[in-house]
Amino acid sequence: MKMKRCIVPSILLMLSLEAALLVAGRPSVDGEVGAILLPSQGQAMAAPKRPWKCCDRARCTRSIPPICTCMDEAFECASTCKACVPSTRNPSLQVCQDQFVGDPGPICRPWECCDSAACTKTDPPTCRCGDEVEQCAPTCKTCEPSTSDPSLNVCKDAYTGAIPPTCTPPEALAAGGN
Repeated sequence: MKMKRCIVPSILLMLSLEAALLVAGRPSVDGEVGAILLPSQGQAMAAPKRPWKCCDRARCTRSIPPICTCMDEAFECASTCKACVPSTRNPSLQVCQDQFVGDPGPICRPWECCDSAACTKTDPPTCRCGDEVEQCAPTCKTCEPSTSDPSLNVCKDAYTGAIPPTCTPPEALAAGGN
């Protein structure tokens, strides 16, 4: 009876050793067996491209690296999008359901936030931001000096999409902050 108990673990051990030898014995790119390749050696893997150029409403997991989906609604999806579906909120708009592993990329709006947004009532709205700032955001194409204070600037770009978030926290606005 003792011999039968010993046979099963012995067979499993031999099989696992055999599998390890098969994996370790595979030749590498340059033909050496068991060689370790550095990132600078062999062929560099091309990083996959994001299916969107920019995204204002990224939904990402908290994993490292994050897995992101851009929830921006548009009249048509980018040509790189593989899964374009109608928006659940407005069926005349489209949402790209593709996922991307990594950073969701830059925002599309010409400003990151805006306290004095003027938006149309269309769906999606077209917004302009009247905030006077020391320096316009890098995504702003038309940055002009403010008419009230020439040392400040105003981004004159219009943006069609989700209404931008406010720069000032809601608690400060309720307390009468700037």
